[in-house]
Amino acid sequence: MAGLQVTVTPPNPPPKHEEEAPSSQLEVIIKQRLGAYVVKTVCWLAATAEIAAIVASTFPDASSSTVVLRGLVVSGSATDIQISWLFIVGVSLTMIGGYIRYSCYRELGSLFTFEMAILDNHRLVQSGPYAYVRHPGYLGVLCTVSGVICWHASSGSYARACGAFESRIWQVLMLIYCMLVSTITVGLLSRMPKEDDALRKRFPGEWEDWQLQVPYKLLPFVY
Repeated sequence: MAGLQVTVTPPNPPPKHEEEAPSSQLEVIIKQRLGAYVVKTVCWLAATAEIAAIVASTFPDASSSTVVLRGLVVSGSATDIQISWLFIVGVSLTMIGGYIRYSCYRELGSLFTFEMAILDNHRLVQSGPYAYVRHPGYLGVLCTVSGVICWHASSGSYARACGAFESRIWQVLMLIYCMLVSTITVGLLSRMPKEDDALRKRFPGEWEDWQLQVPYKLLPFVY
């Protein structure tokens, strides 16, 4: 969850309106920071439910455990919650994604905004993760999102062990999560050529040199 928290928490306030790049309809949706808060809320609810179910199943004789398990377990058993290889993959991806995003925040400093913008004091950062790919922040998002999906999809997760996907409430929450994540991910990936164009215009010679040194947009040696 730490990786997710870092990934979807804005490190800086929104830029001034005149610094923002022209917005498409999809960009308008992405700029609404409410989406990031909803994603965090859904994931924290799922994590809290899983922790509560594990604690309650560990101390089944406690009076509160009966109430917790009755409310959280739709089918199956909380004792079936366990670590699986897919869970480990998910946690690893989430941590990697969070670390990549943190590295981007650290390198860009005040220049990193969730909104696409060229700030008045903008400069072309080529150090840290930007020495390997031109859009490492989006790679971090993809890693984190994939990790969260692996976590919930793993055989020993709360969602599968306790039948959460059979609950109407959890179905709605996961639908909202999937819709938001899909929209945000597609929107961010569609930003890459626009960001390249904006930086090329602002730093023409410097950007061309950077592109020759760092030809990959998202994944080293792949894309």
